[in-house]
Amino acid sequence: LVILLVVVAAIAPQLLTELGVKVERRAFDLWPFVENLAQDLKPLADKAGARIVNQVPDDLAVRADAGLLRRVFQNLVANAITYASGGEVSIGARDGDVVECWVADNGRGIPRDRIGKVFEALETDPAGNGLGLGLAIVKTFVEAHDGTVSVESVEGEGATFRFTLPREVAAPAADEGQVGG
Repeated sequence: LVILLVVVAAIAPQLLTELGVKVERRAFDLWPFVENLAQDLKPLADKAGARIVNQVPDDLAVRADAGLLRRVFQNLVANAITYASGGEVSIGARDGDVVECWVADNGRGIPRDRIGKVFEALETDPAGNGLGLGLAIVKTFVEAHDGTVSVESVEGEGATFRFTLPREVAAPAADEGQVGG
């Protein structure tokens, strides 16, 4: 069973990418979306002695797949709660050329030698927490929205995971997908 889980964990993000993630975008207000998520994760935060703070502006709307975006935030916030035990997890966003969202914690941070690997499938922390799928899925879902994902961290001070969502989805070109002329 463990071997099967390892094989599935290794290929799941690649399969999602190769098969394509279906993105059904719709416009919605981000503050209540994040607030509902924070309330859903409050029992987990309470158990860890962490506090979730919603710093999303109350007038910010996004155009995204709500189910996929929820999964992105769930994975990032759950990780932050785990590593910021007894600390604070903040969720924020700002509008600009793109919508930038972030989840930050004041936990133990990520060692410098692991920063470049955290979004790889099966990459887990040395303590062995998790299967190493959460951040790989985050990356896949954000990229399916034509966004980018990154992390900043100072060991002993916490980590901030950022991702972007395009302001508007570009319409396909009139001749896109046509063969011949």
